[in-house]
Amino acid sequence: MLKHACRKITLAVVCLLLASTGLVTAPQAAPLPEFEASFKLSRGSLRIGTSTVSLSLEKDGQYLYETRSWPSRWISWLLKDKLHELSRGYLEESGIRPLSYRYERTGGTREREAELHFDWDQHSVENRVDDSVWKMDVPDGTLDRLASQLGVMLALQDNKTEMAFNIADGGKLREYNFRVVARETLELPAGSFDTVKLVKVRRNAKRETYIWCAPELSYLPVRIWQREKDEDEYQSDLESFSESLRVKQ
Repeated sequence: MLKHACRKITLAVVCLLLASTGLVTAPQAAPLPEFEASFKLSRGSLRIGTSTVSLSLEKDGQYLYETRSWPSRWISWLLKDKLHELSRGYLEESGIRPLSYRYERTGGTREREAELHFDWDQHSVENRVDDSVWKMDVPDGTLDRLASQLGVMLALQDNKTEMAFNIADGGKLREYNFRVVARETLELPAGSFDTVKLVKVRRNAKRETYIWCAPELSYLPVRIWQREKDEDEYQSDLESFSESLRVKQ
C-alpha cells in the first residue's frame, strides 16, 4: 500500500510541474535565454522528489527543452521510477513551433515511452505510444505538453492576462486555459521573488491548480500548487537557477 502511495505521489507531482502549464495564438517569441533550474517536489510538507529543467538554443533558431525527475532517496527503495521529457522545435517570431516530443518513464514496474512528431506541412501529429502508432490533425499554434511551459512564459512577457493553448497530448487535442489572478511575493528555497499568480480554469472544480511566475526570471514558473480530487496537495518550489534567467533592468 505504501509503495502504491509513493508511486502516486511522485508521478502526480511530476505531471503537475511539467504538464499543468500549457486561445491565444502562440505568442510572438520574446527572447528566452538558455537556462537550467531545479525544483523541490512535495506532498504537503513532505519532500518526495526533485525535478530539473533546461533550455538550450541553437543558432538556427531551434530549441531543446528538457526535464528530468526522480524520487527522493528515502523512498527510492520503494519507488524507482524516473521521468524524462524532451521537446525540440523552433522559436520563431510567430511563436513556438514544436517538431518532436519524447516521454520516458523508466526504472520501475510501469515503464512507458511515447513520441510525437509534428508535420506542419500537413498540420498533423504522429503519435507513437509503446507499440501503437496513429495520426491526428492539429491547427497552427499547437504545442506539446512540455513546450506549453515556454508558451506560458512568452505569453506573460507579452502582457497576456488570459491565455489558452492547444496541446497535442495522448492522441487528443486538449485546450488549457489560464488567467492571471494576483501578484504575490514568495519565499522559496532559491530566494524571495515577486510573482504573477495564475489559476488554471477548469470545468471540474474538484481539482485546483495555481502557478506563480517570476517576472525577474523571464517569467519562469517558480511554484506550482495543486489540490487533487482526494484532497491531497502537491507543490513544486524553485531551488536553484541559472543567472541567465534574470532580466536585466
